[in-house]
Amino acid sequence: MMKNIWWILLLSFGVQANETYKKEGVLEFEYGDGQHGEYITRYHLQTDAGKLSLNFSDVFMKKAPIHGWLGKRVEIQSQTPIKASGEQRVNVIKLIENVAGSNVSGSQPWVSIACKFNDVAVEPNDQAYFNGMYANQPGGLDHYWREVSHDTINVAGSMAVDWVSLPSDREVYVPVIDGSEDADLDLLFEDCTAASDHLVDFSDAGNGSAFAGINMMFNDDLDCCAWGGGKWYLLDGVQKVWRVTWEPPWSYSNEGVIAHEMGHGFGLPHANNSDGDGNPYDNVWDVMSSATGFAVDDNIYGRLGKHINMSFKRRLGWVNDNEGYIAQADSDETVIIDETSMASTTNERFALIPLSDGSYYTVEARMKRGNYESNLYGEGIVIHHVIEGRSEPPWVVSTDNPQSDNERREGEVWKVGETFVDGIDGFSVEVLSVTSNGFQVRIKSIDDLIFADGFDS
Repeated sequence: MMKNIWWILLLSFGVQANETYKKEGVLEFEYGDGQHGEYITRYHLQTDAGKLSLNFSDVFMKKAPIHGWLGKRVEIQSQTPIKASGEQRVNVIKLIENVAGSNVSGSQPWVSIACKFNDVAVEPNDQAYFNGMYANQPGGLDHYWREVSHDTINVAGSMAVDWVSLPSDREVYVPVIDGSEDADLDLLFEDCTAASDHLVDFSDAGNGSAFAGINMMFNDDLDCCAWGGGKWYLLDGVQKVWRVTWEPPWSYSNEGVIAHEMGHGFGLPHANNSDGDGNPYDNVWDVMSSATGFAVDDNIYGRLGKHINMSFKRRLGWVNDNEGYIAQADSDETVIIDETSMASTTNERFALIPLSDGSYYTVEARMKRGNYESNLYGEGIVIHHVIEGRSEPPWVVSTDNPQSDNERREGEVWKVGETFVDGIDGFSVEVLSVTSNGFQVRIKSIDDLIFADGFDS
């Protein structure tokens, strides 16, 4: 069995000891997801003195496995004096709090607060709509997260409050900067939570603890994007990193987008595919990539969420290595992998293939079944190559050089009679047969690597 990795590390790029400036704080992420494919990722350090925007080099981000560190206490180091606020270039980041806390389990109640800009009167949906979104029935978020997490989490106790008015006009919250609208997420959070504070006690979700997260529903567009992430803040006597989303009307018309942004709130980055185009929204097998592609339609809540890939489930503690097959350097094993939405199984939920360069593959079965997976592109084995330091760690594996999007998608699902061959360590994954709830596969270490293109069919 592969050991869990506990990240207590220092990532350094050319810093000399006599040039080092240090500061501790809580790491925050904000992921912006545009209606038309725009995407933005922002990193902040919340300190007692203020909030710093963190600026990392591209080389740094390819090496730094920080995407599971939302809400963790870290130390940054820089070659230049560290400011009290504003933007700070970072040369070194050190995790102080153990990343094992990335697991998400148990009750995770959210509250939706609906906030109107002072100069915009429309109320796109009512309180009943937002309350119903949390239902524990097919199409509801409590039902959805229970299934996706294999009943490791729920959002029972979630609630929505009615529309409240913000004290300022939209242009105050969404100013034009350098020719483009740029939502002030901090001000939106502060004013939206303050305006609704008389309607909700953020410290008490009815289960003896505070709400885990806050979905803010606005009555007009923000900037390019819907946003998800975390916010270190004091609300009703509770100081912590709140899981947070900032939602314009186009996002809460499709529940899959809400699930995507809540996934960011749970600490997940984007997934991706392997086409190399930089677009993080074209992996149709994962709600943390293509939130609404090949998704199930609901007559009230639009496109619903799909499942997340197994590396993300494993990161959050929703599956563990005892539920999967962990390959060894000399593996030659035939296993049955059941499809990902199964509530319980005595077969494998996934396979994991560790590689000599520190990356790994996850192997999972996807079938067009159930409340959230029945409109998938296809059925078969789906393989992700995972590099933890990458901005989108899991990339779904495909055949090389597809001529069209559909051909690429067809190349992402491995069917009976097809064999994936890894070009790093020479593992093969052969799909042998369909079973009642998944697929039988043979995972084998190949002594003499023949296929250099990564697949054979």
